[in-house]
Amino acid sequence: MHEGAFRVLRTLADRQRRARPELARASGEAESVLRELLARYPKWFDEQPEGVRATDVGLAAVATELAARHPAAEASDRAGSVAAPDAARVAAFVALAEGRAPLRPELDQVWATPASVLARAQHLIEAGEVQRGLVLLGDDDLTSLALGQLGASRGVHVLDVDDALLGFLRERAEREGYALPTTHLDARDPLPAALRGRFGAVFTDPPYADEGFALFLSRAIELTRPDARLYVCFGASRRAPERALSKQRLIAEAGLVIEALLPDFHTYDGAESIGSRSSLYVLSKTPGTRSLVGAEPVTGPLYTRRSPNPRGGADTGGAPSPPRQAGAARGRASRKGRSSGGGS
Repeated sequence: MHEGAFRVLRTLADRQRRARPELARASGEAESVLRELLARYPKWFDEQPEGVRATDVGLAAVATELAARHPAAEASDRAGSVAAPDAARVAAFVALAEGRAPLRPELDQVWATPASVLARAQHLIEAGEVQRGLVLLGDDDLTSLALGQLGASRGVHVLDVDDALLGFLRERAEREGYALPTTHLDARDPLPAALRGRFGAVFTDPPYADEGFALFLSRAIELTRPDARLYVCFGASRRAPERALSKQRLIAEAGLVIEALLPDFHTYDGAESIGSRSSLYVLSKTPGTRSLVGAEPVTGPLYTRRSPNPRGGADTGGAPSPPRQAGAARGRASRKGRSSGGGS
């Protein structure tokens, strides 16, 4: 569901009419947004001279959306938030993850903790991203399985370069009683036309190096619709804030807006160089949003056990460089050493 419509319908859930200025204040949506929503969803809203109210169809729609965003909650509790992952849920996820391929040290792989993966999944569910169509650009943290464990087994698609991982995810999902769509994708190659603009939200935990970050950010842009949200992870130590700055420059260069920044959202079993933490960036598109890579395959190292910012561009105030296109030797991509299919 459109996030603005969701907020307005929740405001009108008491069945009372509200004048547009009052509705704007109560919902937090601008009057220009209200005008658009009333025109876009005429079956959900009834506007008369005395104000706007939600129709029965609109109330049913928001009730369905609330149930989808809070699948583990009782109906009476759905206005609130699902509890943080408890020990039983964490243990169940650990059991579900048993048998996955080991870490690949040559790629410096680091997994998010089970509690972090479950919290991530819960956040995406409560934000309504699964209902809008969520793509995971890489999933070695098994976020798709955490989503399924929390009741969101539909509306999720996984892209990754690792066929063994994709097979593991499908097998575990089938064992749990649902089908999980997956697609092999090397992020260095141009995105297939069938995937362009297909999804309403994307999650990725990209490579640390600016080149890798720019590539995965670009693929996330290409995968999603104009009104989509992009969930992107990045961590930097207190001693190297310039590395976060270089990523924020790339975000701005791509024409994206930082809608929210959740510091230390993820904890890792490792990654001590960044304090075993990463922040979650919630990004939204603008009319000026654009991919930072061209139509040719991307080449060169995206992250190969080197400094995340080797050029010194961000350290000295210069703009980070985009990934190189075809013409040089292809390098192995990873984030925290992860495969070129993406992050968790």
